[in-house]
Amino acid sequence: MKKVISLVLATMLLVLLVSAAVAESQGTVMYVKTGDGLSLRVRSSMSTKNTSNVIGSLKYGEKVVIYGRRDGWAMIDYGNRTAYVMYRFLVKYKPEPFDPSKKETSGDTRSYTTAAQLNTLLATAKAVTPYTVVVRPTRASGWVYLRWFPSRASREVATYNGYRELTVIAELKDWYQVSDPATGAVGFIYKSYIQ
Repeated sequence: MKKVISLVLATMLLVLLVSAAVAESQGTVMYVKTGDGLSLRVRSSMSTKNTSNVIGSLKYGEKVVIYGRRDGWAMIDYGNRTAYVMYRFLVKYKPEPFDPSKKETSGDTRSYTTAAQLNTLLATAKAVTPYTVVVRPTRASGWVYLRWFPSRASREVATYNGYRELTVIAELKDWYQVSDPATGAVGFIYKSYIQ
Protein backbone atom coordinates (compact mmCIF):
# COMPACT_ATOMS: atom_id res chain seq x y z
CA MET A 1 0.00 0.00 0.00
CA LYS A 2 2.82 2.42 0.87
CA LYS A 3 4.45 1.68 -2.51
CA VAL A 4 1.22 2.47 -4.34
CA ILE A 5 0.80 5.77 -2.47
CA SER A 6 4.45 6.65 -3.13
CA LEU A 7 4.03 5.83 -6.82
CA VAL A 8 0.86 7.96 -7.06
CA LEU A 9 2.57 10.90 -5.31
CA ALA A 10 5.65 10.60 -7.54
CA THR A 11 3.43 10.54 -10.65
CA MET A 12 1.52 13.60 -9.47
CA LEU A 13 4.78 15.46 -8.80
CA LEU A 14 6.08 14.55 -12.26
CA VAL A 15 2.84 15.78 -13.89
CA LEU A 16 3.10 19.09 -11.98
CA LEU A 17 6.73 19.57 -13.01
CA VAL A 18 5.99 18.84 -16.67
CA SER A 19 2.96 21.19 -16.60
CA ALA A 20 5.08 23.99 -15.12
CA ALA A 21 7.80 23.47 -17.74
CA VAL A 22 5.24 23.51 -20.57
CA ALA A 23 3.61 26.70 -19.20
CA GLU A 24 7.01 28.41 -18.92
CA SER A 25 8.02 27.38 -22.45
CA GLN A 26 4.75 28.80 -23.78
CA GLY A 27 5.46 32.27 -22.41
CA THR A 28 2.91 35.04 -21.95
CA VAL A 29 0.43 35.85 -24.71
CA MET A 30 0.06 39.55 -25.49
CA TYR A 31 -1.16 41.67 -28.42
CA VAL A 32 0.28 44.58 -30.39
CA LYS A 33 -1.40 47.92 -29.69
CA THR A 34 0.17 51.06 -31.12
CA GLY A 35 -1.39 54.49 -30.68
CA ASP A 36 -1.43 55.15 -34.43
CA GLY A 37 -2.58 51.70 -35.65
CA LEU A 38 0.72 51.03 -37.41
CA SER A 39 2.85 47.91 -37.11
CA LEU A 40 5.46 47.29 -34.42
CA ARG A 41 9.08 46.79 -35.45
CA VAL A 42 10.79 43.55 -34.48
CA ARG A 43 14.51 43.95 -33.77
CA SER A 44 17.52 41.67 -33.38
CA SER A 45 18.77 43.73 -30.42
CA MET A 46 17.31 45.97 -27.72
CA SER A 47 18.04 49.31 -29.38
CA THR A 48 16.21 51.94 -31.43
CA LYS A 49 19.37 53.92 -32.27
CA ASN A 50 19.47 52.63 -35.86
CA THR A 51 17.31 50.64 -38.23
CA SER A 52 19.93 48.04 -39.12
CA ASN A 53 18.62 45.77 -36.37
CA VAL A 54 15.01 45.76 -37.70
CA ILE A 55 14.25 42.22 -38.87
CA GLY A 56 10.49 42.42 -39.36
CA SER A 57 7.24 43.77 -37.98
CA LEU A 58 4.05 42.73 -36.21
CA LYS A 59 0.67 44.10 -37.27
CA TYR A 60 -1.64 46.04 -34.96
CA GLY A 61 -3.67 43.50 -32.96
CA GLU A 62 -1.33 40.61 -33.79
CA LYS A 63 -0.78 38.01 -31.08
CA VAL A 64 2.75 37.58 -29.76
CA VAL A 65 4.23 35.33 -27.09
CA ILE A 66 6.84 36.93 -24.86
CA TYR A 67 9.42 34.89 -22.99
CA GLY A 68 11.11 37.61 -20.98
CA ARG A 69 11.22 41.32 -20.25
CA ARG A 70 14.11 43.71 -19.61
CA ASP A 71 14.68 47.46 -19.78
CA GLY A 72 11.38 48.12 -21.56
CA TRP A 73 11.84 45.34 -24.13
CA ALA A 74 10.02 42.04 -24.57
CA MET A 75 11.89 38.98 -25.82
CA ILE A 76 10.02 36.95 -28.42
CA ASP A 77 10.63 34.09 -30.84
CA TYR A 78 10.50 35.49 -34.38
CA GLY A 79 11.18 33.16 -37.28
CA ASN A 80 12.94 30.65 -35.01
CA ARG A 81 15.29 33.26 -33.61
CA THR A 82 15.30 35.43 -30.51
CA ALA A 83 14.05 38.94 -31.23
CA TYR A 84 12.86 42.01 -29.31
CA VAL A 85 9.94 44.42 -29.40
CA MET A 86 9.17 47.46 -27.25
CA TYR A 87 7.05 46.25 -24.34
CA ARG A 88 5.01 49.45 -24.08
CA PHE A 89 3.24 48.55 -27.34
CA LEU A 90 1.95 45.22 -26.00
CA VAL A 91 -1.28 44.70 -24.07
CA LYS A 92 -2.82 41.68 -22.36
CA TYR A 93 -6.11 41.80 -24.29
CA LYS A 94 -6.86 41.69 -28.02
CA PRO A 95 -7.50 45.33 -28.98
CA GLU A 96 -10.48 46.42 -31.03
CA PRO A 97 -9.65 47.09 -34.69
CA PHE A 98 -7.93 50.45 -35.02
CA ASP A 99 -10.28 53.34 -35.80
CA PRO A 100 -8.47 56.56 -36.84
CA SER A 101 -11.45 58.65 -35.72
CA LYS A 102 -10.91 57.35 -32.17
CA LYS A 103 -7.18 57.99 -32.06
CA GLU A 104 -5.88 58.29 -28.50
CA THR A 105 -5.99 61.83 -27.20
CA SER A 106 -4.04 63.72 -24.61
CA GLY A 107 -6.95 64.06 -22.24
CA ASP A 108 -8.97 66.81 -20.70
CA THR A 109 -7.92 70.25 -21.95
CA ARG A 110 -10.37 72.30 -19.89
CA SER A 111 -9.09 74.75 -17.33
CA TYR A 112 -10.74 74.25 -13.96
CA THR A 113 -11.16 77.62 -12.35
CA THR A 114 -14.17 77.40 -10.07
CA ALA A 115 -14.65 75.29 -6.97
CA ALA A 116 -17.75 73.73 -8.56
CA GLN A 117 -15.75 72.60 -11.61
CA LEU A 118 -13.02 71.15 -9.42
CA ASN A 119 -15.55 69.34 -7.22
CA THR A 120 -17.32 67.85 -10.26
CA LEU A 121 -14.06 66.40 -11.53
CA LEU A 122 -12.86 65.13 -8.16
CA ALA A 123 -16.26 63.55 -7.43
CA THR A 124 -15.37 60.85 -9.95
CA ALA A 125 -12.35 59.79 -7.84
CA LYS A 126 -12.35 56.24 -6.48
CA ALA A 127 -9.83 54.93 -3.96
CA VAL A 128 -8.26 51.61 -5.00
CA THR A 129 -5.95 49.03 -3.54
CA PRO A 130 -2.60 50.23 -4.94
CA TYR A 131 -1.37 48.35 -8.01
CA THR A 132 1.46 48.73 -10.50
CA VAL A 133 1.07 49.98 -14.09
CA VAL A 134 3.54 50.77 -16.88
CA VAL A 135 3.74 54.11 -18.73
CA ARG A 136 2.93 53.66 -22.44
CA PRO A 137 3.31 56.67 -24.78
CA THR A 138 1.51 56.43 -28.12
CA ARG A 139 4.77 56.74 -30.13
CA ALA A 140 8.17 55.14 -29.59
CA SER A 141 9.76 58.59 -29.39
CA GLY A 142 6.95 60.03 -27.28
CA TRP A 143 6.64 60.83 -23.61
CA VAL A 144 3.93 61.17 -20.99
CA TYR A 145 3.48 63.94 -18.44
CA LEU A 146 2.74 63.37 -14.79
CA ARG A 147 0.55 66.37 -13.90
CA TRP A 148 -0.21 67.94 -10.52
CA PHE A 149 -3.96 67.98 -11.33
CA PRO A 150 -6.04 65.78 -13.72
CA SER A 151 -6.14 68.31 -16.56
CA ARG A 152 -3.88 68.74 -19.56
CA ALA A 153 -3.80 72.43 -18.75
CA SER A 154 -2.16 71.78 -15.37
CA ARG A 155 1.54 71.98 -14.54
CA GLU A 156 3.80 68.97 -15.24
CA VAL A 157 5.39 67.29 -12.22
CA ALA A 158 7.52 64.80 -14.20
CA THR A 159 8.02 63.43 -17.71
CA TYR A 160 8.28 59.74 -18.64
CA ASN A 161 9.36 58.30 -21.99
CA GLY A 162 7.87 54.90 -21.28
CA TYR A 163 8.67 51.71 -19.44
CA ARG A 164 8.44 53.39 -15.99
CA GLU A 165 6.42 51.46 -13.46
CA LEU A 166 4.10 53.63 -11.35
CA THR A 167 1.70 52.79 -8.52
CA VAL A 168 -1.99 53.67 -8.99
CA ILE A 169 -3.46 55.06 -5.77
CA ALA A 170 -6.80 56.38 -7.09
CA GLU A 171 -8.86 56.32 -10.28
CA LEU A 172 -10.90 59.12 -11.82
CA LYS A 173 -13.07 59.03 -14.91
CA ASP A 174 -10.23 59.50 -17.43
CA TRP A 175 -7.19 59.73 -15.16
CA TYR A 176 -5.13 57.74 -12.68
CA GLN A 177 -3.61 59.30 -9.58
CA VAL A 178 -0.20 57.65 -9.32
CA SER A 179 2.97 57.72 -7.29
CA ASP A 180 6.45 57.09 -8.64
CA PRO A 181 8.21 54.65 -6.30
CA ALA A 182 11.62 55.73 -7.64
CA THR A 183 11.22 59.46 -6.90
CA GLY A 184 8.22 59.75 -4.58
CA ALA A 185 6.46 62.08 -7.05
CA VAL A 186 2.65 62.00 -6.96
CA GLY A 187 0.36 63.26 -9.69
CA PHE A 188 -2.11 62.33 -12.43
CA ILE A 189 -1.65 60.52 -15.75
CA TYR A 190 -4.27 60.18 -18.47
CA LYS A 191 -5.55 56.56 -18.64
CA SER A 192 -4.72 56.08 -22.35
CA TYR A 193 -1.02 56.32 -21.54
CA ILE A 194 -0.98 53.49 -18.99
CA GLN A 195 -0.99 49.74 -19.47
